[in-house]
Amino acid sequence: MNNTQALEAAAIILGTEPTPTAIAYRAEQLEMLPQAVSDIRAVLSKPGCTWQEFWAMAQEYEVIKQDYWVELTSEEIELIKSLEIASHPPIIGKGSIVAHADPYRTLYVERGEVVEDLGEELVVAWDCWKEQSKKTDRYFRDELRFWQPQ
Repeated sequence: MNNTQALEAAAIILGTEPTPTAIAYRAEQLEMLPQAVSDIRAVLSKPGCTWQEFWAMAQEYEVIKQDYWVELTSEEIELIKSLEIASHPPIIGKGSIVAHADPYRTLYVERGEVVEDLGEELVVAWDCWKEQSKKTDRYFRDELRFWQPQ
C-alpha cells in the first residue's frame, strides 16, 4: 500500500479528506470523544439538570456533536430532547388545539380551537358547542392548555 492509498484509507475510516492535515485534525477531534461523553453524562446525571446546563457543556464539544450523539443512550437522548422542549414551551395562539386548564371545568376534556388571538385573550371554538347557538368564548391564555387525547 502506498502513501496515497494509506491516506485514502485513513480518510474513509475517519470520515474526512485524504490529506495529512485533515486526518490529523480529525484524529485530534476523536481523542476528545471519551471526555465529551463523560462530561455530558455528568451534566445529565445531576438532579434538576436544565437545558442551559446541558447546552453550556455541549457547546464545548460542538465540533464532534455527531460523534458523541452516537455514543449516548436512547434515554440520554430523550432527556436532552425533553430539556430542550421544556426550555422553549410552546405558546398557545391562533390555530392551537386546546382544552380548559382547570380540571374541574366541564370543558377540561373537551377539544377546542383558538380561532382568534386578541393579545391577552383568546377566542376558542369548542367542538362540543357546534350544535349550539354559542360556538365560541373568550379566555385568558393561562385558562387554557394544549389539548391531549384522553
